[in-house]
Amino acid sequence: MDKAYVSEFTVFMDHYLQVHPEVLEEQRRGWDFFWSPKADLEAVNKEPEDIAPDDAYGFAWSVWHAKAPDEKVH
Repeated sequence: MDKAYVSEFTVFMDHYLQVHPEVLEEQRRGWDFFWSPKADLEAVNKEPEDIAPDDAYGFAWSVWHAKAPDEKVH
């Protein structure tokens, strides 16, 4: 087996990336955006305050059985 073989596609891509280096920069920006996000530490620290208490059933009973504002509670 010839280990020096390079496919036509690899030759094309190598040439294309030499001619268009902006493609690699765009790839790096996309990678950083999706896989290396900057954390907002203030939002992370505030997160526990923003969570509604769990009713242990996976949904809030009070939301589904809420009383209308004008309805009297017995």
